[in-house]
Amino acid sequence: MQHLFLSPWSAGVLVAAVLLLVALVVVRLLRERRQLSLARQWAPLGLRVLVIAGLLFIALNPTAVIPRRESGRPHLAVLVDTSASMATADVDGGSRLAAVIARLDDGARARLERDFHLHPKAFDASLRPLELSGLSPEDAAGDATDLGPVLAAAVGEIAERPGQAGILLISDGRSTGEGLAAAEELALARSVPVWACPLGGPVERRDLAMRAPNAEILAFAGEEVQLNATLHSVGFPHRAHDVQLLRDGTVVEQVRAVPADGEAAVAFTVAAPATGEQAYDIRVPAEPGEADPDNNARTLYVRAVGAKVRVLVVEGQPHWDTKFLVQSCKRNPHVDVTAIHRLASGQQFTVLSDAAGERRDTGDHFPRSAEDFARYDCIVCGRGCEAFFDETTEELLAQFVAEQGGSLVLARGRPYGGRFPPLARLEPVIWGQGTATGVQPRIAEDALDSPLFAAFGAEPQAMIDSLPPLAQVQHTIGLKPLAQVLATAGGPDGDAVIAYQLYGQGRVLSINAGGLWRWSFNEGDQQRDDHLYDHFWTGVLRWLQSSSDFVAGHDIALRSARRRYTDEQPLRFLIRTRGVDPEAYRPRLEIVGEGETTTVEPTPVAGGQYRTSTAPLPPGAYTVRLHNNVGRPAVIEQEISVVSASVEQRELSADPALLERLATATDAAVVPPDELGGLLERVRRWQARRILADDRHALWDTAWLMLLLFALLGVELYLRRRRGLL
Repeated sequence: MQHLFLSPWSAGVLVAAVLLLVALVVVRLLRERRQLSLARQWAPLGLRVLVIAGLLFIALNPTAVIPRRESGRPHLAVLVDTSASMATADVDGGSRLAAVIARLDDGARARLERDFHLHPKAFDASLRPLELSGLSPEDAAGDATDLGPVLAAAVGEIAERPGQAGILLISDGRSTGEGLAAAEELALARSVPVWACPLGGPVERRDLAMRAPNAEILAFAGEEVQLNATLHSVGFPHRAHDVQLLRDGTVVEQVRAVPADGEAAVAFTVAAPATGEQAYDIRVPAEPGEADPDNNARTLYVRAVGAKVRVLVVEGQPHWDTKFLVQSCKRNPHVDVTAIHRLASGQQFTVLSDAAGERRDTGDHFPRSAEDFARYDCIVCGRGCEAFFDETTEELLAQFVAEQGGSLVLARGRPYGGRFPPLARLEPVIWGQGTATGVQPRIAEDALDSPLFAAFGAEPQAMIDSLPPLAQVQHTIGLKPLAQVLATAGGPDGDAVIAYQLYGQGRVLSINAGGLWRWSFNEGDQQRDDHLYDHFWTGVLRWLQSSSDFVAGHDIALRSARRRYTDEQPLRFLIRTRGVDPEAYRPRLEIVGEGETTTVEPTPVAGGQYRTSTAPLPPGAYTVRLHNNVGRPAVIEQEISVVSASVEQRELSADPALLERLATATDAAVVPPDELGGLLERVRRWQARRILADDRHALWDTAWLMLLLFALLGVELYLRRRRGLL
């Protein structure tokens, strides 16, 4: 044991303080000499000097240094990467994980177990217990490497153990998740070194992948529609590939695609079925050496939404937007349109267009009864629509949407001036004050695969970006409780440009756009005959028509939130009923896949609707069956597909630089696989740098020393009073 003075102040400061105190003592001594001779002041003076000496002793911070002796083996967390990238065969002719096992079996595991208390864990997307002796090359199958959260969890666990030696991370460094920087900071803050053992090297990636933004394509019965997809190619430069269209497992068409900059757009034209839906697969045959052959195909469902849609367009303030909308409807053989324009008070001008031709009239054609409203599937309101309504028709419009399952479109933002509660209660948005100009719409992330935007091809946002901006968008300050945004102005927090909500059996859509007609002057793809403006409105009408889930003679309908899910997304379903006794109805939903059936019981919500969801399912094709104990039909079936969301196979090259940065940031080092058995010596050097080699105890921090100082001051005070100095 040693004794040291470890004062927080420098010697100069201490000397100056002592000299100052001594000077004060001398000054006081000279002042009191008139009352008491110096010979009689020796006792109080001695006590005061002792107090000053005690304060100097405390200021010097005398410390006893006792060497620390570690006992037992330090604790070491061992994290072994078992993600699919560890199956890459680029280490000594075998896989990366096989190389790890070989090093451990070659004596490294025995030395680690001798030198440390080991806490082994396997990881890919999460941590799980591991027996090092039972590790197998086949364990490299994880579809993600979420290194950040995994490392943070391991740091929190090992930091609580006394005498911890840190974490031994055995990996190729290929992380597919986020949060690694935060895990580094946590490890450094808690003094947990991360000893990184890198494996693997660069790998030339070779992969073909088929991407399609829309799994469900809506079409009128017998209508020709395009199926759009994009072929992504990596590692096959200047190669042409045959892309096939399959129906019921049979190739019905094939095109040659030559990717430019790794991508090639492909399109097939098919006819929609008369009723129901038809599944198609767009596939590129796998090439030898592909990293992930499971992503070479996409399934698309073409669903018929009826033969025609009957549209009523009403506007109190005629505008170019409405004029172009009506012309677009008249050009579409699947649309019958009635357009009513209010010219002045009591004056109307009506255009009626159907299969029989076009007629014009100045009479009142606005619907005035439930039967009149039932003649239409969709009502489109422009500006100034409040002029058409009275107390009777206001309620009839709500019934048309809620009870008859009709669709209402607010085509130019708020369709009324001032306040008009009958329409306001149906709107999905809450309006603000003012407008924005020159707006470029952004499709919401959750709506990119919506059938509403299928008309814009394989890259809908890119196509919209190429179109003229909207002339005007009204500010919105919120949404109704059940409303959903499909497109915004600018970013996710911008004004709602396209939003909708289910209202009873129907759907209300708000298109908050002025100047949409200018899209009509921009041609689409050269293979298309119509303008993109026509495609957009046709897509809107198909989508609205598809909301009429009830097939003729059915009073129960099933809808999936999407037709293609990833294996990370929960499956969500909506069941709608009409005229079914909720007390008696007990729906049961089955999701049938290859060798697996999931059964759930939907939960009732308002308006005769039922919702349910399931946990994510593995990739594959599934049949969804709704069993109904009452109502029609007894069973409803729908096909969905689940695709892999894994990015693990997209890049197989090891990233030793990431592991080196991680080790350096946590004050550790890289440990080559051949040196795993010698880790203890590295840990000891780290301990010498980071951990005190001895225990230190301050000698002045005791109660008796403080009591002694107070006693000396008390005795001095007593003596000074006795001798008349106070």
